[in-house]
Amino acid sequence: MSEHSDPRLAREALREKIIGLGETSLHKSYYPELQSRLAELERFRALLDQTYDAIFLIQAKGGRVVDFNATAQRYLGYSREELLSRSFEDLVCPEQRSDFLDYARRRHRSPAESGETYRVSLLTRDGRDIPMEVAFRSVTFGDDRYIVAIARDITERIRIERDLRIKESAFESSINGILIADLERAVTYANPSFAEMFGYSGPEALRGMNLESFFVDPSVAEEIVRDLLQNRPVILEVEGLRRDESSFHIEVSGSAVQNETGQPFCIMLIVMDITERIRLDNLKRESYAQLGKNIEQFAVIGDHIRNPLQVIVGCAEMIDDPLAEKILEQAGLIDRFIAELDRGWVESANVRNFLRKHGEDVELPERRPIGLSRLMDEDT
Repeated sequence: MSEHSDPRLAREALREKIIGLGETSLHKSYYPELQSRLAELERFRALLDQTYDAIFLIQAKGGRVVDFNATAQRYLGYSREELLSRSFEDLVCPEQRSDFLDYARRRHRSPAESGETYRVSLLTRDGRDIPMEVAFRSVTFGDDRYIVAIARDITERIRIERDLRIKESAFESSINGILIADLERAVTYANPSFAEMFGYSGPEALRGMNLESFFVDPSVAEEIVRDLLQNRPVILEVEGLRRDESSFHIEVSGSAVQNETGQPFCIMLIVMDITERIRLDNLKRESYAQLGKNIEQFAVIGDHIRNPLQVIVGCAEMIDDPLAEKILEQAGLIDRFIAELDRGWVESANVRNFLRKHGEDVELPERRPIGLSRLMDEDT
């Protein structure tokens, strides 16, 4: 029998190979590879522990948590033993637990949907709720099936979404027209008030239009964009152009929206229809001007009344008749009435200040009292 077929020698060679004495021992062949694999697993575990996502390994049957990364512990505040003693269902806040179980049952019946995400709040050890977006993946190790749950904290995202909804609602419900355009002056957003103000069916009808389309003078759009990109404030009154080519008065204010690096990437305009305000301003100016003219005319009429009244007084003083006294008395009353009207309408400080405030300062003629010295002396 040859040396290679000797059972005793074969057993000895196998023994040496197992305990690591042979040239081709299992220890020499596989231990270094095992060490390398273990080191690789440790590095991978360290990477998982540094990620911002909480990762759970869950038994598909029963839902018990069997492993997790360090981020999961940091988020929830449980010890390792506490997490390993719980099912994933226990970590869901009580108010959402029923909905989550319904989702888990549907997902179990439709494993093809294992890549979808689900929003749920996880309960921390101190009783806080953390809103999470969780992605579930099915994995199999040997004959056992597990679920990998990758949970991301979306607290900040929810806050931003809420703020954006509030701002969007404010834009949508604003009675002023709001328009957003890119730096090439093409419209990217308009609220319903802007569309209605300019006679369009809805905001979508304005998307892509050029700013020049909304001004009687197209150069206004270029001027606005130029000033905003140079950080100059824009508040101006111009004539807007409706879809039916009719014009109306508008007040435009704007700002350049900047990105994280401080560079402008779009502009926002707020537009007010001031047609009625302009009409009222014109009406007030006309009314104030007419009021000034009326007061001035009244002053002139007062003088015109005094002129013939002086003649009457002069003639009465030359008449030697008892009726002359009565005529002078009545003339004095008329003079006092005119003087009171002068004081109430013309020389009133309130009327003068009111007129000056609105740019209608009225210069009135000097008052000339009639020659009633004798009557005035008697009244005194």
